[in-house]
Amino acid sequence: MAEEVPSQSFFFNALKRSFSRTFEQSSKKDHVFVIPTFSSLPQKIDAEFVKSHVLKPSPYFKDCFTLLEQEKVVAIKGKQIVCRQGFRYPRTVQIIAEETCYNDDFEAYRLLLVSAPLVGRIRSGSIARPIKTRDKLAVARRSISEHKRCIRACILDSKSLNIFQTELQEFIDHFRGNYVLVKGFVDDAAQKCKNRCRVSIEGALRGVKLGHDRQHALVVATEMLVIYSLRKKIFDGICTLCQDEDKKFYECIKALHKGGSKISVRQLLGVRQDLSCNPENAVSRLRELNSTDCNTPLAKLCCLYDVQELLSSAVKSEGREVLAADDMLPLIAYTIFLAGDQQWCSNWEYLKHFSPDSKVLSGINAGNLGYQLANYQAAMDLLRTSKPSHREGSQPVAAKSGEHERDANDRKAPDYGLAEAVNRPSRADSRIREGGSSARSRALRRLRQKELENEKRARKSRSSKGHGNGFDEVDRALMQLGLGSRNRRRAETYNSRSESEDGGSLIHALRAKKEVVLAGKV
Repeated sequence: MAEEVPSQSFFFNALKRSFSRTFEQSSKKDHVFVIPTFSSLPQKIDAEFVKSHVLKPSPYFKDCFTLLEQEKVVAIKGKQIVCRQGFRYPRTVQIIAEETCYNDDFEAYRLLLVSAPLVGRIRSGSIARPIKTRDKLAVARRSISEHKRCIRACILDSKSLNIFQTELQEFIDHFRGNYVLVKGFVDDAAQKCKNRCRVSIEGALRGVKLGHDRQHALVVATEMLVIYSLRKKIFDGICTLCQDEDKKFYECIKALHKGGSKISVRQLLGVRQDLSCNPENAVSRLRELNSTDCNTPLAKLCCLYDVQELLSSAVKSEGREVLAADDMLPLIAYTIFLAGDQQWCSNWEYLKHFSPDSKVLSGINAGNLGYQLANYQAAMDLLRTSKPSHREGSQPVAAKSGEHERDANDRKAPDYGLAEAVNRPSRADSRIREGGSSARSRALRRLRQKELENEKRARKSRSSKGHGNGFDEVDRALMQLGLGSRNRRRAETYNSRSESEDGGSLIHALRAKKEVVLAGKV
């Protein structure tokens, strides 16, 4: 309430615009306009209600006033207005702010911002008032009927409300009948809807300044109402555009189902073995992503938020502390794996473009929903890069005797299921940065590190099989003659002594063979 200014309040602007004749006749010297706060105003404002809040000075008492064209008397005492005579239900209201204005004849009149109307029903628990509740996502979880009530509570002028509804309905009918969604231009359709909503809101308010909370709540209600009316046109069109991506992503999930048990999939996705979590409730909630209850982008984002909360509570029930991002991301990916086919790519494209802007989400205390969308994308990328061709931790089988004589180039390193994901120039791989702080980047860096370790292990195995036996045989013979690298002085003495003996040819032959072996290894 403290943020309202009497001369900029909704009731005063509506008085000048919709009841201009009453305002011109009443804006005289020493007259007082009582301005109820926005949150206490009734659903309908008529001429009788307006005249009940215009006070003219009493000719008998200094601090007493009579209502315009009504036999009712009020008194102003300090910071209060007391209803004295003629009221069916007398009440006392608090004066919050006071302002002095002047008419065209330079006569002063006063504006008093009060906590409640002098007559009529006081609206309590208004949908337009910031809701104080334990659920921080109370505004984001509103149904379509609640969004409609919020619009009616913010746009009190009946004429402006009718024009507002007519403009939106004409836009919905035009979009539904003429607009075609094209792949790569979905964001244009989203911006078209959001811009139409903002223009209609500005035209309906016509300079009336609302509080930041009410302004953002009105924007969210209008956008969700338009997108809900176009849900079949928009979401079904996106599903048609992304059906190939949905099919490929579901193939990745089916490949993980065929590749091994749930325990092996948990390990492949990076879920810690010491982490005990039962994701049944989270999976059930995630399967509601395409249900009738999740019929707007905000409802789908709240569904993703609930999934993460259910996973956190499941881990807490096991006696652990709050999960870090590195532990939460694999669990979300594992929950998506268990949930099955839910048109994941289509939902991602839908939420990416048609969710409210980050500024609007922050205005309704739902800024963390954008973080849920980022986690959702990272979990999908983690599932795409996880290949179950070989279980993680398996080692190549040792070569049999005599296989070391084969050419090392004819052998290939074992496929650990990660080489394709790391070596392929993909969008996920290009986002890996040194020192990146996102959980998705850390998960991809771990995948690359595992692949590099596997390649190094395989390279070492190939080199030992191809040249190890020949090198050990020559080196053992040289060590028996005392010509190893650890006894260089003895080797030099024996070498000078052997130039005149028969053993010199054997030593030169062994050295030559060792050089050939080393050259081949390099």
